[in-house]
Amino acid sequence: MNYQEINKKLQNEFARKRIKAEKIANDNRDKLAKIPAFMHLIKLEKEVIFELAKAESANKKTAELSKVLKTIRKQKLDLLKAAKMTPDDLLPQFECKDCNDTGVFSGRLCSCYTRRRNAELVKASGIDSSKLATFDKFNANICTDKTQAKNLEKLKTVVEKWANTFPNVKKRNLVFSGKVGVGKTFITECLASFMIQKNHSVCFVSAFDMNNMMLAYHTTFNDTKNSHLIPLLESDFLFIDDLGTEPLINNVTLNYLFLVLSERERFNKPVIITTNLMPEDILDRYGERIYSRLTNKKTCNVFHLDGDDLRGINS
Repeated sequence: MNYQEINKKLQNEFARKRIKAEKIANDNRDKLAKIPAFMHLIKLEKEVIFELAKAESANKKTAELSKVLKTIRKQKLDLLKAAKMTPDDLLPQFECKDCNDTGVFSGRLCSCYTRRRNAELVKASGIDSSKLATFDKFNANICTDKTQAKNLEKLKTVVEKWANTFPNVKKRNLVFSGKVGVGKTFITECLASFMIQKNHSVCFVSAFDMNNMMLAYHTTFNDTKNSHLIPLLESDFLFIDDLGTEPLINNVTLNYLFLVLSERERFNKPVIITTNLMPEDILDRYGERIYSRLTNKKTCNVFHLDGDDLRGINS
């Protein structure tokens, strides 16, 4: 599912929620409309409110009218209670009280919408956001080597501080290198989960799937073309897992990876990468232009993880 399809799905989802809430409220009002005593009270209430307004504008005493209005409203509540309803049941009960399930609040996308979109983007990456690792589940003690455990704990502290400090960070890009199973993906999942909770849009994608997205862009010649790169370019955070495991496709991999990195750098959008490659391997595989984007000391922190494969160790 691409970015356009996700937005279309969510727009339909939010429209259905609004229609459902409005239908329930309408159905409740229709039920009350069949109760003559309730409709009579509504008529009386309107008349008393009108008389009260006239009395106030003429600076006349309103105590008696206010008392009558209070009695009418109590009788209405009693009838509602008898019908097993509350005043709230007569109004649409939208899930989001900010945007009323429109997805837009104060001229911007509502946080409820961005949360749903983030979840769909992560899901489209093949990851269940509810199953992402989190900082509070981080346990360096699974390491049998004390030095590895100590280094992982230090790394967790650094990355968590970076997350809490964002966007006021000196270096926006992070690269985690090291052999298979040393905790690279785990630490990036913790970071992705944290940012999703902070309502940032996140694209978490394997290098292989990213390569396919870039190939789809390269070979599409209709109005859906741009949708293949939008998640990579426009998400607040781009996580690329296992860079270096994807095949190198002529006129695709290097060209569009450089484009993605350059565009995100231009708009100060972070890129977080895990790779089994050492810096010199990145240079050999991707060339100087991409290497410079991934190792620039002014914009990027590179962390190398040493140690044993932790995937077979139970926490």
